[in-house]
Amino acid sequence: MTHTKAPITAEDTIRSWAGAVAACDIEAVCYADPLLVFDVVGQLQREGKALYRRAWEDEFFPWHGGTGKFALRELSVHAGGDIAFATGLLDCGGTEGGRPAEYTLRLTLGLAKTPNGWYIVHEHSSEPTSFNEKVVG
Repeated sequence: MTHTKAPITAEDTIRSWAGAVAACDIEAVCYADPLLVFDVVGQLQREGKALYRRAWEDEFFPWHGGTGKFALRELSVHAGGDIAFATGLLDCGGTEGGRPAEYTLRLTLGLAKTPNGWYIVHEHSSEPTSFNEKVVG
């Protein structure tokens, strides 16, 4: 996915990012630095573009396979001045052990507006869990 025009709104940026993930377009997914990510898999937190990129390349894209699912729903964006945040649900699908697997995650994004447009600078994805289950950390 090559962007010929910078997204105009924070929501445009989010939807463009989600489309890039669905297309496994690593360059369009990993464009912002600095960046802080609290991810649902792997490390508890990742700082910076390099670690974020590695997570997509090593963990998500192989699982997704380029044919899986990555769809936002119930997206709510709140923007003011040069800061925005968004919440929504994220339906993800891929393959585990040769079988289809799907998850619905909670997603919160923080965005900053620059002269070049909106950038996602914080991503937090999670899924409901129980206090009786082991927490990775």
